[in-house]
Amino acid sequence: MDAFTYAELFVGLLSAVGAGILMVVATSRSPKILRDEIARRVERSAALLDRCKDATTTR
Repeated sequence: MDAFTYAELFVGLLSAVGAGILMVVATSRSPKILRDEIARRVERSAALLDRCKDATTTR
């Protein structure tokens, strides 16, 4: 295996671990708490995108 193949293997393993952690977190919370957290993150992301948009249009 060359270095590129090792990099692909490492990325694949990290992706699998990340997906597993996401599934555990999503299934361990009650639906209301999860829904509220998703709503907060969406609001935060929308606010950040608005700030970025404002910053690029004012220059």
